[in-house]
Amino acid sequence: MFPERNMTKGKSIKVIEGKVLNFDHLIFWVGNAKTAASYFVTRFGFKPFATREPTEGKPVLSHAVKLNQITIVFESPTTAGGTLVKDLEAHGDFVKDVAFEVEALDELVRRARDGGAKLVADVTEEKDEDGVIRYAILKTYGDNTHTLIDRSKYKGLFLPGYKTVEDDPVNDLLPLTNLMYIDHVEGNMADGTLADSVAWYEKNLNMHRFWCVDYNHDIVPYSCINSASVINKNETVLLSMNEAAKGLRVSKATEFVKALGTSGVEHVALYTDDIITTMRNLKARGAEILAFPPTYYDVIKGKLKGSSVKVAESLDAMKEFSILIDFDDRGYMLQAFMKHLQPRPTLFIEILQRRNHRGFGAMNYQWVFEAIELLEATSENKLKEKAVDNKS
Repeated sequence: MFPERNMTKGKSIKVIEGKVLNFDHLIFWVGNAKTAASYFVTRFGFKPFATREPTEGKPVLSHAVKLNQITIVFESPTTAGGTLVKDLEAHGDFVKDVAFEVEALDELVRRARDGGAKLVADVTEEKDEDGVIRYAILKTYGDNTHTLIDRSKYKGLFLPGYKTVEDDPVNDLLPLTNLMYIDHVEGNMADGTLADSVAWYEKNLNMHRFWCVDYNHDIVPYSCINSASVINKNETVLLSMNEAAKGLRVSKATEFVKALGTSGVEHVALYTDDIITTMRNLKARGAEILAFPPTYYDVIKGKLKGSSVKVAESLDAMKEFSILIDFDDRGYMLQAFMKHLQPRPTLFIEILQRRNHRGFGAMNYQWVFEAIELLEATSENKLKEKAVDNKS
C-alpha cells in the first residue's frame, strides 16, 4: 500500500505571498523638522500635509509634506539623548527610513525573520477613529530602516497621531513643479558590501534583481562605482545600490560613506513627465540646481547625430536648465540634479523623466568627463591665442 498523502481533494491551496506594493513615504531625520519641511514646500513645491506633536513616550516632532504620490516626513528630537540625537550627531541630516506599503505583512515579516533580518519592531498595531495601521520595521544597510505598512484597514489622513495642516500661501504665488512619484532610491554601500545588500532584498523582501541598460556599459573608469539594483514584483519600487570599484583611487561611493559615516541613501529620484517645465519652475522657486560644463551639450549634439533616437526636447532648453540625457536605440531619459541638501556632501534630489529608457544615466559619467576635457582643451587654446596676440 502507498502511504497516505496530506492533501485536500479537489481543492487548490492558496499560497500567501508577502509583497512590497509601493513606496509609502520617506523619513528624513533632521535637526529642524519645521524648517526642512518648509524648504521642500518653498523650493520643491510640496504641500504641507500633516504634523505629529511630540509626546512623553516619543519626544519627536514630525512634519509631513506631500506632492502627488510623494510623501516625506521630517523628524527632529525635542529632548537630549536617544537614537535620533545619536544618529544626527554621527551622520547629519539623512534619510533614516524608506517605508513601503505591503501586502500580507505577517508573511513578509516571517520571511524576513527566517532570512536573518534584524527586526527593529515586530508587527505592531496603532489605531484611531479612522481604523488600524499595522507595521513592522526592518534594519537594512548602514543605520537605515524599512517600515513595512499594511493600510488595508485604515482610512485616515496618513498615520495615527497625525493632524492635518493648512497649505502654505507661498504655493499660490509660485509655479507648480509637477513632481509625480518616487522613481527610485539610490544608496552608496561601504566597500565590499554591495553583493550582500542586494541579496538581503532578494531574501527578505521578496524582490528580484533589476537589469538595466546601464549594466551593458563599461563605465567604471568614469563613475568609479559598481552598481546593482532590485525591484519589487509589481515593478513599482526600484532601489539602486553602489560601491567603490576595486583598484580605483577615488570613488563617489567611498566619498559618500566617508562623509555620512556609514552606508546610506545618496539620492532620491523624483519623476516628472515634463522635465523642462519642472526645471523651469524649480529655478523660479529658487531651488539650487547643479550646473554642468556648457561643453556637455556640444558633446551630446555629436552623440545624437550618430543615433536613431529622436529627442522631443530642445538642447537649448536642456542647457538652460542643466538637464542631462542618456539614450540608446530604443529611447532616452532626461535627468537633473539638485545640490546637496545639507552641509555634508551626502543626500541630494534627482529630477528624472523617462521616454522608453530604464537606465540611471550611467553614460553621463563618461559624457560629462568628455565635456570637462573639451572645456579644458578650449580654455588652453584660448590662453595660447591670447599669448600669441600679446606677443604681436
